[in-house]
Amino acid sequence: MRTTYKIRTLSARAIIGFAEPDGDLFSFRLGKSATGRCVLRGAANTQDDCALFYQIRCVLKGGSFPTGRGPAVVPDLADVIFYVDFDRIFSAASSPRTEERARKAESMFRPEGITLDFGSGPHPYVAFERSGSMSRQARLSFLRADIADEVRRRIMLDMEVGRCQLSKLYAYNGLMLSGGTRIDGLDVFSPHRVIVVDNPKYSTDARIITVEGGPLRDGMKSYRRVETRKTIDVIRFDGEGLISKQYAKAVDKKLCGKHIHSSFQIRLPFVKGMVHEVDFKDFLTSAGCSTVTDIFGVPHPVNEVEIILTKSMFKGYGWLMENGMTWDNYLAAISGIGDIRRGSPFDLECVDHH
Repeated sequence: MRTTYKIRTLSARAIIGFAEPDGDLFSFRLGKSATGRCVLRGAANTQDDCALFYQIRCVLKGGSFPTGRGPAVVPDLADVIFYVDFDRIFSAASSPRTEERARKAESMFRPEGITLDFGSGPHPYVAFERSGSMSRQARLSFLRADIADEVRRRIMLDMEVGRCQLSKLYAYNGLMLSGGTRIDGLDVFSPHRVIVVDNPKYSTDARIITVEGGPLRDGMKSYRRVETRKTIDVIRFDGEGLISKQYAKAVDKKLCGKHIHSSFQIRLPFVKGMVHEVDFKDFLTSAGCSTVTDIFGVPHPVNEVEIILTKSMFKGYGWLMENGMTWDNYLAAISGIGDIRRGSPFDLECVDHH
């Protein structure tokens, strides 16, 4: 039985109805009754299990905990994390009313956050992460402020990120909210078991069709079709990797009790993509290859490798390099060996299988 969590969804419109002037900004201090009035009754107030929910529970409990059979709907996070629906708050249409509404909503992102009471007393909450689907729905998670820094530190693996494209950072952190099934007990972080190799590239001559802007015609911008031929680089196996025949069987038995799938969509911190079952051990050894060298220049015995990720799947490669970390550092951090994890490991997360 798949685990779900009780996670409420609140209306931003309802919350800003309780905004209190605070200098040039607004503050939000809602009591139990006011908080209850902001909950969207028609929204689904349960969410599928995900890596972020597990890590939040680890922070709350001070370490890892068993993930055996429990209640169908886990209530532990009901007053710890919630979603806010900002639909039509930051509207392109401008009017005094919409501008005032947006100005109040912006104050919800102040460092001190907003204070709500879900029945366990008032707590401050701060804006946190969102998944890709949440972005499309104009929704954002808010997390209890007293644990927000520790949770963020954990999902960032304690890495310091310098100048970067923020949209990518938010998207990668948002992967933690992808609904999936946590798989324990497969020793996924044993030495040599999971490796990363580079994506091969090839160049090809291609016909490129695009448009270029031209002069104004009757007040309208004009465009013209432009066709050229260019040599372009193509990345092979973008977002795709391999899983051994033996390990695919073990993973599938964990997921559904039998081996019926050959491809799995997986998640790890800063790892996203699909792995396909291929008997690469037999192929490589029959070709006389006994080791596979990863992108860090480390050789791995073929018979000990179970999952081969490609660089395009490992979204944190650049940041790992910036922080002077190796793949071993990464595995230690997410497996519970590193001090930052304090014994609360990440594990392989399957969000889909085919």
